Amino acid sequence: MTRIMLTLALTVATLVSPARAAKVLIITGDEFHAWRQPAPLIKEILSKAGHEVTITETPGKDLMPDNLAKFDALVLNYRNTPKGPKENPGSVWSDDNKKAFLEAVSKGKGLYVYHWASSAFTSDTALDKEYERALAGGWRKQGNHGKAHTFTVTVRKEHPVTAGVSEFKHGPDELYQNSVMFPESTVLATAFSDSKIDPKNSGKHEPVVWVATYGKGRVVENVLGHDVSAMQGEPFQKLLAQGVAWAAEGAK
Repeated sequence: MTRIMLTLALTVATLVSPARAAKVLIITGDEFHAWRQPAPLIKEILSKAGHEVTITETPGKDLMPDNLAKFDALVLNYRNTPKGPKENPGSVWSDDNKKAFLEAVSKGKGLYVYHWASSAFTSDTALDKEYERALAGGWRKQGNHGKAHTFTVTVRKEHPVTAGVSEFKHGPDELYQNSVMFPESTVLATAFSDSKIDPKNSGKHEPVVWVATYGKGRVVENVLGHDVSAMQGEPFQKLLAQGVAWAAEGAK
């Protein structure tokens, strides 16, 4: 990690309201993007906010009930791709892994869904449909975006996840649009997808941060953060740290 990344992580940690330390598991190991890069920065931000953070690149081994019981919150930096079984066999989720993950969240573990993770497991099986429900929707099969660009994020609702954050410039980043949204989700922040910038854009205000519950578990979905350069802004890092803290509080 570069010195700049570390400095920014240290800066945002000083802005995050103190919270009880949580035990957090970052789940990675396969992703369409460069999954090895965001996870260490996520860990750095959350560690500086006072949490105890573990990264797993082998969810096939670690997403089991006894191990998941050790954590208060789960952070998804994961998307199953055709490369996974070849490049990192331990990244492949079995049905037992999916069941353990869903059960952990439904019984109260916090869940923070980072960017592309909402596009994992999009088949029509019952388990994958339940994964979609647990994540409060997101990209799934129909999501799309125009070219990466800088855009304005507007906070729409006061909430512990958005405390101290208002309107801010973000990017360059991908602005997800046409996300699956369930009626019970609460949208916390949106961004306008300007069709004048790219004709692929929707011309609508798109949700970028929202919260929901899955059983007893608190869920935060934040679709911002395509790569580490898009994770450098202080507001993004604050949303991350506060989002995980809020999700984890439900497990206390």
